[in-house]
Amino acid sequence: MSEFSILSSALGEVFEPQIDEFLKTVDLELHYKFSDKYNRKINKLIKRREKPYFKLICTTWRRVVCAAAAVIIILASSLSVEAVRETIHDFLMNIFKGYTTVSVSETIKEYPTVIEEEYEISNLPEGFELSEYFDDENSVFAAYFNGEKYIFFQQTVYYDFNANFDNSHSEFEYYTDISGQEYLIHDTGRDYCVTFNNGKYIILITSNLDKKEIMNLCKDTKIK
Repeated sequence: MSEFSILSSALGEVFEPQIDEFLKTVDLELHYKFSDKYNRKINKLIKRREKPYFKLICTTWRRVVCAAAAVIIILASSLSVEAVRETIHDFLMNIFKGYTTVSVSETIKEYPTVIEEEYEISNLPEGFELSEYFDDENSVFAAYFNGEKYIFFQQTVYYDFNANFDNSHSEFEYYTDISGQEYLIHDTGRDYCVTFNNGKYIILITSNLDKKEIMNLCKDTKIK
């Protein structure tokens, strides 16, 4: 018998009786009840994953494709690599090697917990047509196309906002316009994703138009 086998046998003799006693104290009939917030998020991910536009959307929106794998990767990475954390006004950014997670900062302000007023881009560029639309109590999504040009619009409840961005070949920019509105801009070299807090909700607009046109779309976001 090898040394490893002897050790395994000895450990079994020591710990198996204790494990058996412990299992007798565990109530295996208990069922964990997930929170309403958790259930809403999972249902939203499932519904969005089933949409035909899903594969067309940039990294910001494609996070559901490998949701389970992403969680494992992020958790594993966080154990071995400490994130660089930056707070930029409304947003908390955890910067890892290869990706950045963006969530909202803590605030004492009261924000709606469900979509109470739906927003839209009130002045779309000529030629763009609505291709896909999705909404639930926590978010609104609309996809517009004009040939190879696209505009993706999302309105999200403040407390539910959480996005992942690839930062390996891209950069972030922070911009404040003359009215005081603040924007977080993610430039991939292929398109831009502009994220901002409109005072009630988090709005994201992703497009492969030029940056000036996209900023105008942000300013043209109004209540339906």
